[in-house]
Amino acid sequence: MLRSNSATELLESLEQLQHSLLKFCTQLQNSRLPYWLPSDTYGQLDQAAQLFGDIWYRDNQDGRTTISQYGLIGADPTLIALAEQTNTCKQQFQTLASQYRLSENSELQESLQRRSDELNQLLNRQGASRLHLKQCYRLIPIADPRPEKIGFSWYTSGRSIRKLTPAEAEEKLMKMDVSQTHIRMQLDALGKLQPGDMLAQIQTQVPVMRANLVWKQDKQTIRKARNTSLPILIALNDDNPTLPAYNEPPTTPPEARSRLERSDLKIDPQPFLPSLRVHRYNG
Repeated sequence: MLRSNSATELLESLEQLQHSLLKFCTQLQNSRLPYWLPSDTYGQLDQAAQLFGDIWYRDNQDGRTTISQYGLIGADPTLIALAEQTNTCKQQFQTLASQYRLSENSELQESLQRRSDELNQLLNRQGASRLHLKQCYRLIPIADPRPEKIGFSWYTSGRSIRKLTPAEAEEKLMKMDVSQTHIRMQLDALGKLQPGDMLAQIQTQVPVMRANLVWKQDKQTIRKARNTSLPILIALNDDNPTLPAYNEPPTTPPEARSRLERSDLKIDPQPFLPSLRVHRYNG
């Protein structure tokens, strides 16, 4: 059964988030401060505003992906304050969504969708199917104070590695079609491992845009790198009325670099259990 208190709390939190997004996006569209956005996609502020306000799945969108774009947008104190308010709403909604396991509760998601149609239409997302939680949760990036320069570069070598025991790997394989020859062969290979052997499940991550920000403070250079899936708001004022120096990277990521495998590599580059992307550790 759907608990009414959970639906009510989440709906109120979602409404607060949507109202905050609406205020932020309206203020952004009316901004007259300088900005830079790649011209082939989100080259205008109204298009960027749609990106910031988009918290719904698009038709045929892969659930594992987010609609992303990089860039720089000059922001006055009002826009910065609205962005910070929106980020607070995002964090509050994420906390409640985690508490009520929204990602696992389709009934609760459908309830939120039905009851928030009016606000959804205000954000030009009429007919959206369901919430895209990753896009709900991601914070609006803010650079305050203004950096001296920002360098953008594609990061294409990322991967996540999770250690697995043979028993955990076997449990995952047993959920597959064990009548298939290749699954049985992998189960047989698992049975030949020694006690204490560990495995590594490797997931190659999609390319991401990384922004390297540089500040000069008290004769010191401060650097900070961050992945960015949304344009960065740059705090501007009378003393710093222009965007920092920046580069314009290619709009599409380069091919991943092929690197020679080290002779002392801890993880065998050849998959041990291909169906699970699982490798053995070298002895």
